[in-house]
Amino acid sequence: MKDSVIVEEKLLRVECDRILRSYRQMNSVLLSSRSYGRVFGDEDKIDEAAMRAQMYSIRSAILDVEDSRERLFLYHYYIKGHTVETCAKILGISRRSVFRLKVKAIDKIAKKLI
Repeated sequence: MKDSVIVEEKLLRVECDRILRSYRQMNSVLLSSRSYGRVFGDEDKIDEAAMRAQMYSIRSAILDVEDSRERLFLYHYYIKGHTVETCAKILGISRRSVFRLKVKAIDKIAKKLI
């Protein structure tokens, strides 16, 4: 019983991480689609409004995290696209501590996003 709960928590974390990472991907798609549309005139290929709405919900969920260190990590890692090492420098903590912080932050934010 306990093992299945642990597996479910890990799967929830993985799914949450995937959703948070999608922010950068959607941002890249939106930026490239604008330049593509200007060159080829094919602007209606993607649902820009839906992507922006999803990006807004991700950004809002991150900014609603109460713990300032967790919020700062989530923002820099998922929104800005900084590496774990860069986030560690920004927060003034070790790389290992950043990974612990990431697990805590994802556990908290997963309930809001999923």
